Amino acid sequence: MEPFSKRQEYVENLEETFVERQAIPYKHPVADHSNATIKCFSIPLLSLLVAIPNARLKNCYFPPDWKEAEVIGIHKLGKPRDLPASFRPVSLLSGLGKLFEKILKTRLSDHLLGKGLIIDEQFGFRPAHSCPQQVLRLVECMSEGFETERSTVAVFFDVAKIFDRVWHAANRHFTFKHERTHSTRRLVRAGVPQGSTLSLLYSAYTNDISRPSSSGIQLALFADDTAPFTEVGIEHLIHPPEGH
Repeated sequence: MEPFSKRQEYVENLEETFVERQAIPYKHPVADHSNATIKCFSIPLLSLLVAIPNARLKNCYFPPDWKEAEVIGIHKLGKPRDLPASFRPVSLLSGLGKLFEKILKTRLSDHLLGKGLIIDEQFGFRPAHSCPQQVLRLVECMSEGFETERSTVAVFFDVAKIFDRVWHAANRHFTFKHERTHSTRRLVRAGVPQGSTLSLLYSAYTNDISRPSSSGIQLALFADDTAPFTEVGIEHLIHPPEGH
């Protein structure tokens, strides 16, 4: 870890981001009303605000209140409303906690990507990378194959409910809100809060994925979506029997 003085200097440099009002949007859902409040802070108040993450970093402390989530269900289009699986859970977290996580994410991203600890094939949760860019890689491979009369073969994997199963820091709790009713408070035993800014941790968690050893096989990753693909000659394709 860097000396605290350097960490403090880094956090204080985020003050300009606050002033430009780019740190957190007004309408981004949170469990409290801190987003709108911070947007109204004057520069002197912002100077005091940066003391909070400085103290958290210095003492390695993450307040219990910031580990509390209010989970709401977002209905998936076309799915029946009477089934729980038809709703995507979203965790509403503390605005201040998410702001602190943004600071950690920037530092964590610099460390993981700067040290080459996230493989190049992973395009999820990293700057200047996107899902369409991964799709473009596959399209380019297919286009090149058409020119050389070769076919592109790919296998697509999607791990079901992966963000609900990854191990994470302990002592997180949640309540579920449906309309005006709240459930009892429950312990989160596994999973990454969908609403947290630290989804980059998933890339680190799965970074030891087996990479293709065969020549010509490429790997495309975007978060939990995985697709190995390659070009093959027509003679290598397996043709189905007649009548199938």
